[in-house]
Order: sequence, then C-alpha cells, then structure tokens
Amino acid sequence: MAEVLRGDDGLPVTKVGAWTVEKHERLLKYVEITRPVRAKFARTETTYIELFCGPGRSIIEDTEIDGSPILAARTAKKSGVPYTDIHLANADPSYVDAACKRMPDGVGRVHPYVGEAENTVDEIVSRLNPRGLHFAFLDPYKLDLPFSILKKLAAFKRMDMLIHVSIHDFQRNLRLYMKERDGPLDRFAPGWRDEVNQRGADRNVRIAIFNHWLALIRNLNMAASEGIEKVVGTKSQPLYWLVLVARHGRAHDFWNKIRNVSPQREFKF
Repeated sequence: MAEVLRGDDGLPVTKVGAWTVEKHERLLKYVEITRPVRAKFARTETTYIELFCGPGRSIIEDTEIDGSPILAARTAKKSGVPYTDIHLANADPSYVDAACKRMPDGVGRVHPYVGEAENTVDEIVSRLNPRGLHFAFLDPYKLDLPFSILKKLAAFKRMDMLIHVSIHDFQRNLRLYMKERDGPLDRFAPGWRDEVNQRGADRNVRIAIFNHWLALIRNLNMAASEGIEKVVGTKSQPLYWLVLVARHGRAHDFWNKIRNVSPQREFKF
C-alpha cells in the first residue's frame, strides 16, 4: 500500500510539480477578474465547483502549497465577493474531508460529495439555482473527463468551465485507449470513432479527436476559448491544456486578458 503523505496539519497532501503554480495562477486571475459579474448575482447564487478537488494542499519538492479549492475560495473572499456556495467532490473521502477542514472561514457554504465525478455531478446540479452564476474547475489527473459531465453542467445558462485536458495521457496512451471500447477516449469524446481516421499518424489522430471534442462543446451552445493554454514541465515537456468553456462572450474576453501568465506558447498537439 502506497504511503499517504501528510501535511504539517496532519491531513493528507498530494505531491505535484512546479507547473501547478502556473495553473493556479490562471485560475485565481479568473476568479479575480470575474468579481464584478459575481457581485451582480451575490443575492441569487454564485458557485464554485470542483469534481476532482484533491485534499486542498499539495507538496512541491519540500514546500507545501494550498490547493485550488482553498485558493479559489480565499481569492473570492479577498475580492469582497465570496462565492455563496462551494461544491467539492472526490472519489477519495479523505481528500474531501481534508479540503473541507482546510477551507478558510467566511468563504461561503461548503458542500462535500464523495464518489466518482459522473455521479457527484448529478448531486451537485440538483442543488444549483438555474438563475445563478456558476464556475466549474475540472481538473482530472488523466484524460478521465466524461463528456456527460460537461453536458450536465452546460444545461445551466450561466456556467463557465475551466478544463484541464492531459496532453501527457493523450500522447502516452492514445493507442491503448483507442483499443478500449467505452474507454477514456469514448467517454471524453463520444462518437469519435465515426469521425476520425484511426489509421493516421498519432498526431493527426489526436488533432481529429480533440477537434471532435470541440465540436461536441459547440453542440451544447457553448464554445471553447481560442486561447487554449499549454502548460509544460521543467524540461519543456507538454503536460496539459487549460481550456475555458463558456456560453457568453464576456467570459472569453476575461480569459484572453488573464491567460498569459508565462511566455506565450503556440497551441500544438
């Protein structure tokens, strides 16, 4: 059994790479820049949603850092317009418990859920106000994001999603996933087998599958931002893309203003 890492407070932590800081910086800038819109809905409902929340704290080498749910909640509170509700889910109950215990005071009502994202999303959407303002940060470890999740979240008129798509997993396991029926690729981009030439070069297959995924998003009356940010590792190896998905043009304008937190990288597969 793998050793469970513990933070200074005795609760679980995860080990992450230095690039996580860059991801968090974009997330927090988006939370900050959307403050004026959040203020307009403060009396209705403003939510922050994570289906893969982690324990709320991580270690980079020997340094502890707060995780995305803690940072987002604290940033919104500091802006003067905290979220009214924070929905945190993970398949590991110890992670959900740790994230909730680490949540600062005064950041809004915190709702915990334990289970696979495909199931917890149903619990969460059943609680959302259709007239509210909602923001989901979808940060799975691998290419494990069923499109059904996006479809359920997109049913809400004012729903923005910041999505982590693993380039590393996409590249490393492409052919393995192609062989799996109802595997990660089929759940990520349903119907891709009918649209993609599977005999092409790996790069062309990845491009075609990703473009099919973008088309599925457009079919939800939403759009992925043109500014898809590629995050790389310490040796410049591609790790993942950050994709903002939203229905309203103002969200895309916000993203374009804050997404370049490091030297701009051309979007490549």
